[in-house]
Amino acid sequence: MIKNIPNKLSDRDLIEFIAKVCPRKIDFLYLRMDFQNGCNVGYAFVNFIHVQDLLQFARAKLGVKWNMFSSEKVLQMSYANYQGKEALVEKFKNSCVMDERESWRPKIFFSSGPRQGLPEPFPQPTHLRRKERSSQNRGALFVPGSGPHPQQQPGSTTSGNSGVVHLRRPNLHQPHLARVENRH
Repeated sequence: MIKNIPNKLSDRDLIEFIAKVCPRKIDFLYLRMDFQNGCNVGYAFVNFIHVQDLLQFARAKLGVKWNMFSSEKVLQMSYANYQGKEALVEKFKNSCVMDERESWRPKIFFSSGPRQGLPEPFPQPTHLRRKERSSQNRGALFVPGSGPHPQQQPGSTTSGNSGVVHLRRPNLHQPHLARVENRH
């Protein structure tokens, strides 16, 4: 996840921002939107095609001020509960967000070949019941800044930037921990 995103940034702006460091190196992007005011809520699910691309982006941008829209925000990153293009597509294809404006929906891109990084059609939903449930629960999504996350311990904090991000590969048999030093 890319976090601490200026709220006026669009998904197109975010794609261009990432492409300045890693052109055509992502295969999934969903910039979570506030459907009431049309602004993003400050975070995006982004899947980099290769770990090296993720590390390159983190080295260049982690802990760096956005310098957009007069924002004082500093880019942060973390792992999401869902990892990889396939898992993210499965999560969102049955979501009511797919009924929203095109610009507010998750985007997928080809992962390899000559079309790598170019837009790819999003698969059709496969579980209409799940989509209905998603629509009914639409207002219950966690919104950053609205208070502690339900899984966060009282008194603990997720703020503060040491300039280091811990990246775990989601491999249950060989867990690895990568450490990326921020050069800024």
